This record gives sequence, structure tokens and C-alpha cells, in this order.
Amino acid sequence: MTAASRAYLASERGRRLRRSVAAAVIVGAPLASELPFIRKTFVARVLRRAALATLVVKGAEWLRDWEPALEPRMAGPAGSAGPHRERME
Repeated sequence: MTAASRAYLASERGRRLRRSVAAAVIVGAPLASELPFIRKTFVARVLRRAALATLVVKGAEWLRDWEPALEPRMAGPAGSAGPHRERME
């Protein structure tokens, strides 16, 4: 994940986006589990009921509650990429 995308997801707009995506997945998971190509076999029906909705909802809840941490900025001359760079606080 790039620093820019991490910064966006940590912002207020990113938090709203994550909540919206999570809500759509939480609502859509039970609907997706009803699709005919998922329901055709017995094993798929068992898995659909036992795991699919639970995993998708848990993943969406994790996404909704996740607070991405921004990486600390590094100080140093432009172009230096050595192991001895100092962190800016």
C-alpha cells in the first residue's frame, strides 16, 4: 500500500469510504450467497451457510474498524537511501 493511499484511508473521507464499503459488503453478503452458481451443490450450500457470510461480514467489520497508521517521515538528504537515516518526530 502506498503512503498516499494509507494517508487517504486514515483521513475522514477515507474513514467514511471504509464505512460505506463495509456496510455494502455486510448487506450484500447474504444476497450474494443466494446466487444460483453458489447454491447448486450440497457442499456449497453448507459452506455458504457456515462460512461465506461470516467471513465476509467479519472482513467488512475489520475494514470498517481499521485505523491505518501513517508511516513516520524520514529525514535525510535527497536521494540517500542508507540504513542510517534519522526519523523526524
